[in-house]
Amino acid sequence: MTAKDLLSRVGLLDPARNARRAARRALNLTLHPLRETVTRLPSPAFVARARALPSPYREHLAELKRDGVTRVSGEISGATLAELRRAFDENFIARLRSGGISAASYRGDVTVTDEYVDPEACIYASNEPFAISRALLEVCLKPVLTSLIDHYLGKQAYITQGVAFRLEPNPKTGFGSFQWHHDAWGKRINMMIILTEVGEGDQYMTYAKGSHRLRHSYDKYVDSRVTPEEFARAYAGFEVRKCFANPGDIYIFDSNGLHSGNRATGRARDTFILHYTRLSEAVWAHRIPAEFLAGFDDEQRQRLQWMLAQDRSQRPLAPPVNSWVDGLLQMRKWIA
Repeated sequence: MTAKDLLSRVGLLDPARNARRAARRALNLTLHPLRETVTRLPSPAFVARARALPSPYREHLAELKRDGVTRVSGEISGATLAELRRAFDENFIARLRSGGISAASYRGDVTVTDEYVDPEACIYASNEPFAISRALLEVCLKPVLTSLIDHYLGKQAYITQGVAFRLEPNPKTGFGSFQWHHDAWGKRINMMIILTEVGEGDQYMTYAKGSHRLRHSYDKYVDSRVTPEEFARAYAGFEVRKCFANPGDIYIFDSNGLHSGNRATGRARDTFILHYTRLSEAVWAHRIPAEFLAGFDDEQRQRLQWMLAQDRSQRPLAPPVNSWVDGLLQMRKWIA
């Protein structure tokens, strides 16, 4: 007889379950706020050796700290932008169009497969962006940009995840990431590299300026979506920024802030999004072709430390759940 059978027989199964739920909730209410505080503490070693940023990155840092989002223009050369766009079309979109995985037919969690097409959502998606073009690494490992991110986080940042999207025109919005939400990782930086023109009638992102300072509850980590009614009721005081862009613009933003993709019937948007945070939050084992790493120094490669150490023949691309939310008791990861 199992312990569950015994508890059920003597009428203690439901009380035991209730006690377990109460204990778990007590831990969530106490440990989660503590984790939120600890993970935001700057690294004393980084602060001691950090050098002041030059202009205009100093101004971008001030805007990032104030609003949670900043737009960086002019960092991608014309040649690099042309290569990114060529590779995006030839090594990603064309391959999917010639017979890639469709979200409608895929069995399993489509969000952690290598790449897929979602015809209903009008999305082409890749979870292997670093295999598309070496030029992507040239941008996301650029020292002036990684230094800006380090200064914001107060510690050395590592690239822990990346995606590529083509968002085609779609009259339907308010689903998935196309509604108000935060990314449920606490203080973390997203770098959004935009390859196409994005204006008022296109697939732009909105960001609630200043909401990056919010401390979300544990329950709001488990379900990080915010309905329009909830936003109007609880977050109406935040000014909303529409993130329009020229090809080659980069948005750097704290994904703890409330943000939303938006769909419209205008132009498609081609985007790379890279996530920068503490090494202990890394879970995505992306493939990076060895030949793409040539020419980068040790400090730049260190930003890819987690991915370069993984054996993809022995593990999947990513776990099927948000391990950061569920790993509340793994306190060693709070300070790593």
